Amino acid sequence: MLLQHLNKTWIIILIFSCNETIENLNFDKSKNTEESYLFSDGNNVYMSWIETDSLNNYLYYSKLENNQWTSKKLIVKGKDWFVNWADYPSIAINSKTNRMIAHYLKKSYDLTFAYDIKYLIKENKWSKEKYLNTDNTKSEHGFVSIKPFKDGFIASWLDGRNTNYFDKEVNNNHESAGSMTLRAAFIDSNGKIVEEYEIDNQVCECCQTSITVSNNTPIVVYRDRSDDEIRDISISKLKNNTWSDPLNLNEDNWKIYGCPVNGPSVDSNGKFVAIAWFTLSNGEPSINLKFSNDNGESFGNLIKINNDGSKPLGRIDLEMLKNGSVIVSWIDVNNGLGKISLRKVDLNGNKSEIINPSNISTKRISGFPQIENINDHIILSFTKEVKAKKNIETFKIPISIF
Repeated sequence: MLLQHLNKTWIIILIFSCNETIENLNFDKSKNTEESYLFSDGNNVYMSWIETDSLNNYLYYSKLENNQWTSKKLIVKGKDWFVNWADYPSIAINSKTNRMIAHYLKKSYDLTFAYDIKYLIKENKWSKEKYLNTDNTKSEHGFVSIKPFKDGFIASWLDGRNTNYFDKEVNNNHESAGSMTLRAAFIDSNGKIVEEYEIDNQVCECCQTSITVSNNTPIVVYRDRSDDEIRDISISKLKNNTWSDPLNLNEDNWKIYGCPVNGPSVDSNGKFVAIAWFTLSNGEPSINLKFSNDNGESFGNLIKINNDGSKPLGRIDLEMLKNGSVIVSWIDVNNGLGKISLRKVDLNGNKSEIINPSNISTKRISGFPQIENINDHIILSFTKEVKAKKNIETFKIPISIF
């Protein structure tokens, strides 16, 4: 009788598991919404996004509760923002100190790529805006990554203070400018920049940075740039208040005379670290992955994520699960049509089937899809274009289907 009961129980569990499906989480489609960003504090998922009207730009956020997005809350509004498909605002929450941070980009001058990074801190209410970059140059500052660290936050960004962009445009000087740099800062719980660092003095100009904190050690990954225009992925770690010398993650040897606007993504859980990235080395588009089991001190063999013969566009995100496995998301192209692809990969390199929850435009309007892991589900957000209108779509995907 006990064996029969157990068998029935397992049958019920299996049926329930098999019935788990991808859910479309309804999001307000009455407004033009874009540039979504997801953040999980381990217990909840939050999303920020931008809305724009004829007068202002608005940065909002919402919390996912019972498969519904709560009423949106305004973070900040203003004029002269730099709203860009690849360089989006973000939010983060430090659960230890109950502080929330948000950043966005604001024009500093009437030049295309002259803008600064503004940030705000919230406990009970939002603070006054402050500058993350403190150089006052009329140049590009963006592609920010922020994670909770100690009582505050660790942030990394691309900083163009050495590019002389202002002089180049004003004086119509077409000589080569200085290089884009990678910088970082620690922001305490009061919103004050306590430490600021230069990590790398020559990096790719407009690829996203990505940051994680592995066993209390910040790790930043980014697309580097050599004098010979090799633009591969590098990694640096903050130890004893000093960032380590940049280390090449993999010798893709992708030589390209311009920024591909396709940054890497990193995540960690305890001593496990994973990094995913896109490359077009030798003309072959590829989504790659590497694991580390020693807090990013060393990495294992290269794992190719996309199927042979596929044509990935990149725009990667990555989420690490409790067991060290990861979910990687990217945009694929099939017969000219875009689709969002997700795949689970374990620490041994075993790969699930690829899941395609939605089609997506391959144009810039679709931005960079975002994923977050919460309660054995992946939350997905991205921008969809319908009749020239931009709307954020969100999905809830059970990990059990991978």
